[in-house]
Amino acid sequence: MTVHDLIEKTENFESLPQKEQIKKIAYFYCLVNNTEEFSTKLISDEFKNQKLQVPKGISSLIPNLTKTKPISFIKTKNGYTLHRTQKKDLDRIYIEPHETEVSFKLRELLTKVKSKEQKIFLEEAIKCFEIKCYRASIIMTWLLTIDVLYELILESKNLVVFNAGIQNHGKYKKIVITKKDDFSDIKETDFIELLRVAKLVSNDIRKILDEKLGFRNSCAHPNTIFVDELKSTSFIKDLVINIIEKFQCNSEETKNS
Repeated sequence: MTVHDLIEKTENFESLPQKEQIKKIAYFYCLVNNTEEFSTKLISDEFKNQKLQVPKGISSLIPNLTKTKPISFIKTKNGYTLHRTQKKDLDRIYIEPHETEVSFKLRELLTKVKSKEQKIFLEEAIKCFEIKCYRASIIMTWLLTIDVLYELILESKNLVVFNAGIQNHGKYKKIVITKKDDFSDIKETDFIELLRVAKLVSNDIRKILDEKLGFRNSCAHPNTIFVDELKSTSFIKDLVINIIEKFQCNSEETKNS
């Protein structure tokens, strides 16, 4: 979601009283930017970014919202934050229905996965997403993607090409792939490069895999990176649509030919 999307979900936003507009823009700003704090300038700039008229006297209206009941904002060291009750009320309007919609769209992706075992695995990844275990959903989707690529390579015609690519690459010349377990001796970064060397994926697909591997690595270790629903959704959809669906379909067609 973007601030624009959230404004579009708000009926007659521009007709709302100025204080209501400010409360919602502050909420939208915090939601989209994964932050709990905002300043008067940031909210003023957000109105401008959305091609909306900045409320007159916004510099005094925002402080007033920390005093007038029901209280909407709380003063902080660096600016303001939404009052807990205000945030909960807005979450019910904007977050809960959205999460249901996203969950439904992710479950639609299950129809694109042909292998029964891999479909079960993706369903578990989606269940992790639905209970807000976003890092787990990302890691599981990555493992599923790699499994699909392993199966693609193990088809006879692709296996010959991939093993030739290993020899051309040079780093793993002692390895000959005959089964899934053989891949365990190849680093994932090198595996992606070997796919490109063997010309089993395009350079665009390699870029997607490199990007997703980097983010998967960030999710797999304790750190300060904030992983939210938006990032998890994007990660899952990108891999299912651009990698899993595409290469698993190819795999099935080859088996049936």
